[in-house]
Amino acid sequence: MQPPKESLKSSPQKQWARQKYKGIENLLMPSFSPDFKNLDEAGIRHDVRTGIRHGFFSVCCIPVGVTTEEHKAFLKTACEEAHGQILVGDIVAEATLAGDLAMIAFAETVGCTHLLLAPGRSLQAKSEEELYEGYLQRINATSLPIILYASVSEAYRTFGPSGVPLRIFDRLADLPNVVGIKLSQPMSLTTAFQICEVLGQRLLVGPVNLDFVPLLAKYYPVQWSGQWNVEAVQSPQKPYAVELMKHLRDQDFEGALKVYTQLEPALNAFYRLQAPLILKGLHPWVHMKYFQWCVGGNGGLIRLLPGHHGNVPVLDAAGRELIRKTYHTIGIDPVASPEEAFMVGQAAYERGVRAQELVQKPYYA
Repeated sequence: MQPPKESLKSSPQKQWARQKYKGIENLLMPSFSPDFKNLDEAGIRHDVRTGIRHGFFSVCCIPVGVTTEEHKAFLKTACEEAHGQILVGDIVAEATLAGDLAMIAFAETVGCTHLLLAPGRSLQAKSEEELYEGYLQRINATSLPIILYASVSEAYRTFGPSGVPLRIFDRLADLPNVVGIKLSQPMSLTTAFQICEVLGQRLLVGPVNLDFVPLLAKYYPVQWSGQWNVEAVQSPQKPYAVELMKHLRDQDFEGALKVYTQLEPALNAFYRLQAPLILKGLHPWVHMKYFQWCVGGNGGLIRLLPGHHGNVPVLDAAGRELIRKTYHTIGIDPVASPEEAFMVGQAAYERGVRAQELVQKPYYA
């Protein structure tokens, strides 16, 4: 293990992260009206409240299928509903540098607590120095705590292990507002180990792969996981992932492994669904909404997305049944609401909206 270059306690943002950024952070996805022309604010608020009931320390807004202005409205609604009970992060991934900088500035004004920097669309660098400068422009534009995003990328294959630009992240890690790094799925354990060796004493490491977490937490400051569909492995009544991280923060590895054994069947099922898609830069968005709905979330369908037609699985009856059966295998009873409530979103269903009002049913059969 390398000696630390800089203490995690060396700036106000890094101190904040050590104290506040711990546990499980989920993904907050947008909800839409039946005609898909507007956001459903009530559905978004419903999901923030559900995140609190799960025991998550934070929700991270993922702007899937929204315009820039809708992204702002989405984030503003989430921050309003959170009102200090839960942190609210945002994923910075606009199409241009100017778009990223504008979204960063907006996030500050509405009360966002931190940012995940994932400039994949807006930062196509040909050299390490160009990539470093691109990150630096975004990080220096704010005092908000920043989470770096370590994902397997062919585009950055020459910049570090498995396409993770580790040498650049090594330089960024000493900046005062860079506080953590998310290790995406799929990623090999060896790549995760390499990242931890270089950054693990300066940044809070957040592996998505919960099967890596007990081992890495034994040697590195792993106190969080998230920004993924964590609802796939727990419910508010049985918050397995939240309990797992608490045991590990307490260095109770026996307790952590016991909880891991309980959630493992659901974790494996979710990874089998999602991992092949992530390698293509895709996600099973409607499946993810269904997972959330099954354990109290708003649910609802999403807009048609460019490049997704024919490339992501449709949520059909067999898929829905498999998800519900998987919950049963880990002792969780999914919600008993009619499937129609998922299609329109729970909040809309409760105010009288029905499936016949949907103008289309994207990725749903």
